[in-house]
Amino acid sequence: MGQINVVHKSNRYRWTYLQPNPNDVSKIKNICKLPSPIAEIMAKKGLLEKCNIDDFFHMSLSALLNPFEILDMEKACERIIKSIMNNEKICIYGDYDVDGITSTALVYLFLKKIGADVIYYIPNRLEEGYGLNSEAITEIRSKKTGLIITVDCGISAIKEVAYAKSMNIDIIITDHHQVASSLPDAFAIVNPMRENDKYPFKTLAGVGVSFKLIMGLRHILRKKNFFKTDPPNIKNFLDIVTLGTIADVVPIIGENRIMVKQGLEIMSGNNIRVGLEELKKAAGLTNQTVKAFHVGFQLAPRLNAVGRMGNSDKSLQLLITENRQVAKTLSLELDSENKFRQTIERDILQETFQIIEKNKLYKNASIVLSGENWHPGVIGIVASRVVDKYFRPTIILSSDGDTAKGSARSIPSFHLYNGLEEISDILLTFGGHKYAAGVKIEANRINELKEKFNDTVASKLTRDDFIPIINIDAIIEVSDINADTIGWLSKMEPFGPGNKEPIFCLKNVAKYQPATLVGKEAGHLKCYFEKNGTILDSIGYNMKEYRDIINSNNYFDILFTITSNYWKGNLNIQLNLKDLKAVN
Repeated sequence: MGQINVVHKSNRYRWTYLQPNPNDVSKIKNICKLPSPIAEIMAKKGLLEKCNIDDFFHMSLSALLNPFEILDMEKACERIIKSIMNNEKICIYGDYDVDGITSTALVYLFLKKIGADVIYYIPNRLEEGYGLNSEAITEIRSKKTGLIITVDCGISAIKEVAYAKSMNIDIIITDHHQVASSLPDAFAIVNPMRENDKYPFKTLAGVGVSFKLIMGLRHILRKKNFFKTDPPNIKNFLDIVTLGTIADVVPIIGENRIMVKQGLEIMSGNNIRVGLEELKKAAGLTNQTVKAFHVGFQLAPRLNAVGRMGNSDKSLQLLITENRQVAKTLSLELDSENKFRQTIERDILQETFQIIEKNKLYKNASIVLSGENWHPGVIGIVASRVVDKYFRPTIILSSDGDTAKGSARSIPSFHLYNGLEEISDILLTFGGHKYAAGVKIEANRINELKEKFNDTVASKLTRDDFIPIINIDAIIEVSDINADTIGWLSKMEPFGPGNKEPIFCLKNVAKYQPATLVGKEAGHLKCYFEKNGTILDSIGYNMKEYRDIINSNNYFDILFTITSNYWKGNLNIQLNLKDLKAVN
């Protein structure tokens, strides 16, 4: 593999291209009969043998790993089975985001199906915050619960687990978050991220860990001859796994990719659970093949909306109900809540952009903004939008009296958690990872935060770090923009982090006709290019500023993904532009 080369800078991006070993590309192309650009992508993924490439394209459920390779898995399963046999009440304790909701629904539905006495608990985001809390444990104990299973949370709940033990409740923790040096004294801790855990796939979402749990339970129960009829087909739960996995933005590789592939097929078929069918209707996806981006941008936000505004119970009910009318009512309520959330988010975002532009904060190394009573459920989204627009590490705070809570988001070149750690002396609390974090600070120290955070960012980054990068997956020839390449691209799906939709570079294309603006508020670029006699239909979403560049030049290097559809039996190919640069 060659060095990463900066091809050039455009108005928006730095283009980088990693030159693969030509011999590897040639070998893959010949043994697998792949188009050159697809062979190049396989080489860059390190898939050099036919068996590995076949596995990549033909994801099988049989490739899922043994759940008992995760520490404490067998111990956890045996304790749950003991509860089932003794008719002991079990509570599934989740989280209010989509990963937490789907994890809760998954374990609840499976245990319910096999006859367990099971309830669930989702904390209110605004009133209780994240994770286990003692008041909730007291309430759960009042219902004569003997076992709590946490899903997508619990790994840092040392005090809360100790409190539960004092109440004679066993706790099984299932989680996927980073593990601190000290662990709760739980009955079992199922988390592949534990330091001494040998499980080879470390990037499961919380719902992925929950799926491993029900895999383990099903296996042991079969060995014990528990099932009088056929055991539950856990493949049928992969639609729920897919929702949480995509929503939690974990890498769509390995086991995640296998589960998401199967789950999307279930969501696109006729045998779909009633709640998701009604949610698809509310999102305008009836009878559509569901892709990963539909889940990420249309289905998951509707499930997430009520949690952001306070209470996630409606989303959970939608996933577990079997009543069509209930599902329809809930899906419409979630759709309405999502629109309400979007309105609040849009108002805060507009105010944020105005402040940034008025004060030219985009010239700083970082952006830190606060507002009185900005809704804490949407400031994380606002922070992400600010990073998208200005490409600066960003903290958005909502102040309420003497304190302010904030959501932080970052860019690839700045490790957010480490940066906050350097200024932790002025923070009340903070936590997170490289790209996202939460903070709490005294309101009278916000200006100090602005200065110290900006100094920390500035000390670690160069000017180029503030220019986002586009990685070119393959240099393509116009002759390879065809049905064969499109067919292989479809087999590469589902796309997502770790398996992003390939971005191609086509060099030295000619302007075929002047560019125009189309779409809502005429914000999109419509243009046609030509090379070697082939006309290339192209669209550039939110790229209206490129019109003048195209119309005042004749030749370009262009970056794009490839989309297609069939109309009256004919294949129509369109390039979805990501960037372009005029060339001589």
